[in-house]
Parts: sequence; C-alpha cells; structure tokens
Amino acid sequence: MAYQFADGFDNFGNTYSYTSGYPWTLVTTTGGACNTTTANVRFAAPGSLPGAAMVIAAGSGLTQNLSGTPSTLIVGFGVYVANLPASGYYPLVAFADTGTAQCSLSVNANGALQFVRGYSTALIGTASANGTIAPNTWYGLAMQVTFSGSAGTASLYVNGSATPAINSISLNNIATANAYATQVKLGFTTLGTGSSAIITCDDFYCFDSTGAFNNSLVGSDARILTKMPASAGNYTNWTPNGLGSNFQNAAVEPPSTSDYNANNTPGTKDSYITQSASLAVAPYLVLGRASLERDDAGPHTPGLFVRSGSTDSAGVTTPALSSSYAFYDAVFTVDPSTSTAWTGPGADNAQIGIIEG
Repeated sequence: MAYQFADGFDNFGNTYSYTSGYPWTLVTTTGGACNTTTANVRFAAPGSLPGAAMVIAAGSGLTQNLSGTPSTLIVGFGVYVANLPASGYYPLVAFADTGTAQCSLSVNANGALQFVRGYSTALIGTASANGTIAPNTWYGLAMQVTFSGSAGTASLYVNGSATPAINSISLNNIATANAYATQVKLGFTTLGTGSSAIITCDDFYCFDSTGAFNNSLVGSDARILTKMPASAGNYTNWTPNGLGSNFQNAAVEPPSTSDYNANNTPGTKDSYITQSASLAVAPYLVLGRASLERDDAGPHTPGLFVRSGSTDSAGVTTPALSSSYAFYDAVFTVDPSTSTAWTGPGADNAQIGIIEG
C-alpha cells in the first residue's frame, strides 16, 4: 500500500489546537496543547496556498495508528527544536508497536542525531556528526527504518543531502517481540536533562515498503503543498449548507461543522478547482483529503476522485462513515487523462471531487 499518512498542517489556520482523531489518532497534551502556527513554517507557501506548522509542547505529542504491521517505514518531516538537552537525548520521532516504542530518532546535547531503542538511551548504530541540529533552525529529515532483533537498518538524510547522515545495519531496533511498527509518534520530548524541548514540525509523511509506488525513500527531502478549493469544478450537485457555494464550504480553514456540503443520492458528484501552486516539477503523488461524517442512519461510503482534463479517475471508496467527522485520504498515483505519471501542470490543474456511495 506504500502510503500510510501525511500531514502538512496547512489547512487549519493559526493557533488551532489538535484533538484526538482529527486528523491524528491520538493527541497527548501532557505538557500543553499541540497548536498550529502560521508564524514559523519551514517554507513559505507559493501563491495563495495556506501554510502552517505544528508546535508540540514539551512532553506532549501526536500519535498516528498505521495500517497493517509494516516491517519497514519511510518517514520525512521538517523539524525546528527550541533547545537541546543539557545531557541525554530528546526524541523527535518514534516508531511504536501498540504503545511501546520500538526505536526513536533523538537529538543529544551536541546536536547529533541518533537512533535509540525505545525512548531510552540505548544507542543503536552510528550517530550523525555533532552540530547536525542547532536550536531554532529548520531541518528537513528523511529516514527509512527496517525493524528486526538483529538485522534492522536505519538510514537518515538531512536537508536534501544525497549523503546519509546515518546509515546503520545489523541493528536490534525493536523493544517488543514483533519486528514491525503499528504507530508513528511525533514529540514526547521528556527525556534528557534540562528543560524539555518544544519542537515545531512541518511536512510530515509516512510510507511503508509495500505496493508499487512510493515504497522507498522518495528523495532526501520533500515538502507538502496544500491546495484548497478556489472555485466550482465540473460537478456542483451536492447541497451547500452554511456558506453560499459548494467550494466555499470545502475551503474553510479549519473545517467547520456549520459549513458543509451534503448529499444522499448515490452516484451524485461534487468537484472543485483548487488553488494554483505553479508546479514546475512532477510531484511524488497527488493526495485527496476530505473531512466527512454521516448525519443519518446510513450507511454511506462515498468515494474521492480526481478529474484531469475531461477524465475522472476511478476514485477511492472510503470506509463506512461514522457519526463524527474524520479525515479520509485517497492517493492518486497516475494522471487519469493520460494513465501515466503526473506532471507538475497536470497535477496543478486537476480537480478534486467526491461521489456519494
């Protein structure tokens, strides 16, 4: 399946407090809220696209449950650390098996990055050079980790470098009896001495090694561009509630329970022209995301689709909706108008749509 989860943190505006289930599975606020910020982002968004990052309070964190039991994970994100530990390690990202951290990527007092077993100081493999991370500076991290009790691997790339900062093999990088991870965690910087670190994260993605697409590192750095609806698309068949038009309801930041589009007729489509990102290069993938709930007995299983030129994709059907809002993702690996890989302009001009199931 390759794609597991992604979050650019962009479509929530400023100072929005994340809550469990929307979009991350669990938001832990032991040390304080996890809030979006538009004041400190890794890259300025192009044109009129939204841009935000996530500020995770010291001791708090985000947890995402993964599909299946992947033995290899590919993760990338931007990170900005407010301070380094006086000694010991602060974890930045961890890979867990049902709540127990298998291993984590941590930073030490010298600004070196190191994989450790669990959340401990049991060091795994080699460390990056001292000074790899400095406080109050953005870094792009990309890593691939394979879990094993003796043959684990871990590689790490920083800021787009083609040379790995860490490339370790023959590792014991699990803390349970299972050579896989079922969760990925950001934050939870409670180890080390001195004040725990506030970290800011951006452009988070997670893949596994299965499937035919994006099943290995997608490059040594990547960013997420969030394109919100800007005008009505080819289909305007759902009923707007709240704001005056369909695309306006779909473009509210953060999504609003008062502004939405509704439908109860199978096969009925809505689609939206999105903001231009002026994409000059081909993207790694195109991802559609919808915030959906059902407000009757159901069941409802709508599908997300993209429209390129005059061709609609086959779409991706969601699981049966619940009576609470949740995000549903759909990955589109090829341009439906050409049946080949996306080009930059092709992805930029595509419409995103939804069809009632």
